[in-house]
Amino acid sequence: MIDVVLRNLNQESMTLEQIWLDHGQAWQQLGWNLVQVKLWLLCQPSVLIEHTLNGEQAFQIQCAQTNQETNLSDELVALLEKAGRPMPLSQLISKLPAGRVVTEPMLRAAAQHDARLELKGPLLKLT
Repeated sequence: MIDVVLRNLNQESMTLEQIWLDHGQAWQQLGWNLVQVKLWLLCQPSVLIEHTLNGEQAFQIQCAQTNQETNLSDELVALLEKAGRPMPLSQLISKLPAGRVVTEPMLRAAAQHDARLELKGPLLKLT
């Protein structure tokens, strides 16, 4: 659900109000208000903030997102190889390097885009 927002931002820059209106169902399901959506956007390492001509902030994905996803996938593969067994996503988050901000949806997206990784319920395993 949230990954759709990021995919849309990858295609074009959008103001906070556009994001709020275009993805209202997602925010409603999450129980988020406009301030929480803005905070979430500001916490995304791949999202750039631009200023429009009328002074509004616009959000867009920076070009290096695919490299970041690849790096996350590589880190997940390395952690799973070291563990030698499937691991829960929550445990993988805690084993990532300090300072790396990652959510379960981000892990799921990275796993879905990498043929070396497979999700089995709450567990992530090597294929």
